[in-house]
Amino acid sequence: MKFIHTADWHLGNTMHDIDRTEETGAFFDWLKCEIESAGAQALVIAGDIFDVVNPSNIAKTQYYRFLASLLNTRCTNVIVVGGNHDSGTLLDAPAGILDALNIKVVGSINNRKVEDLVIELKDGGGDVIGICCAVPFMRNLELEQFYKANGLRESGESADAVSDEDLLKRLYADAYRCALELRGDRDIPIIATGHLYAAKLSGRENDGQESGAEIANVENVALPGNSVDDGVREVIGTLGNVDVSTFPDGLDYVALGHIHYTSMVAKNPKVRYSGSPFVMGFDESYCKRYVLGVDAQANVPPTVEKILVPQTMRFEQFKGSVESLKRDLRNLEKELLQNPVETYVDLLLTSGDFVSLNEALEAEESGKHFVVKRHRISRDVLRSANAFDECVESTTQYTKEDYFRMLIASNAEESDDSEVVKSQYDKFIGLFNEAVAKAHENA
Repeated sequence: MKFIHTADWHLGNTMHDIDRTEETGAFFDWLKCEIESAGAQALVIAGDIFDVVNPSNIAKTQYYRFLASLLNTRCTNVIVVGGNHDSGTLLDAPAGILDALNIKVVGSINNRKVEDLVIELKDGGGDVIGICCAVPFMRNLELEQFYKANGLRESGESADAVSDEDLLKRLYADAYRCALELRGDRDIPIIATGHLYAAKLSGRENDGQESGAEIANVENVALPGNSVDDGVREVIGTLGNVDVSTFPDGLDYVALGHIHYTSMVAKNPKVRYSGSPFVMGFDESYCKRYVLGVDAQANVPPTVEKILVPQTMRFEQFKGSVESLKRDLRNLEKELLQNPVETYVDLLLTSGDFVSLNEALEAEESGKHFVVKRHRISRDVLRSANAFDECVESTTQYTKEDYFRMLIASNAEESDDSEVVKSQYDKFIGLFNEAVAKAHENA
């Protein structure tokens, strides 16, 4: 059975207010061509279809149009599972209609049984060519409630007495057991999905760049804002470091989402992340983007091809002294004169004297074929120059909402764009604005 494994589309994402509608459309056109040229019989999308739980109409339209465009191809099966950015309810809402088109959606495990996660995959003639255990992202509480509602297979055992990790392992074991029963004596592969953070990842270092952990440890002051793009918003709870043993050995392939770069889990060629086809943060700009072409057979190691996704937008992150940043920008402009492409840049001053990057780099930025979206100064530079007081002059570029978001981030010890901060900001910004308005009235 041939299929394409992809994930983490984050449709509707506007990283630093960049409109990515055309980039998304170009990817969908390319992906459809790849599905046709590869003769893929299925498409597996392992979560984070949308960037937010309430996506824009444009994002939803692009999603449904792409799914509809596959109806006249050999791809007779589409599996969609929810991710931590998705609303399971929103994904599941049109499931009845999509099911009639052989597009199987599992937005969440809520109100489902294990059997509901096990799906037969069929070719154009109606013959079953594989089985998928379509497991979506789930929070700890959802998993506990799932087993309280459905009961545990081992009699006398309560859900409260079992750890979340054990419950997740139990879920995959139960889904695989159902798949085996459904397969019977047919010689067809069984695959599974997941949207989670697995332990012992490999792959990012192969791009010859620094690791995500090293990037995340860079302390910096962003102008405006104070954030580090980590690409992945953390999963709250104990399901955030899943061991490869969670997935039954008998599975012929496990298609994972949540990590934005292509990776294997514990060097197991059957358990993989496809990565996102899009850059989700400037720290990801050096990572090549792939979808995975998989040829799976029963009880045989899968053949996996990394298919490079062409990038229709370019993102660059430059770090160093003022002189090195100037050099990087000049070289970038030369490249873009030869090969024009819509390009956005993030700059971080990590050495040398404290300066205003806006002023120091004005000549290198003005009227060029790229747009600098962010100027940042590392805390080391600020400390060495004793320049924290000078930074106060730049606070005029912040709004009261910016300060409120930074306060939440500081108290939560999270980055400004983390899921926790965004949730708290959305919840309390109304009350904050009311309080500010009241204060102005009293003044």
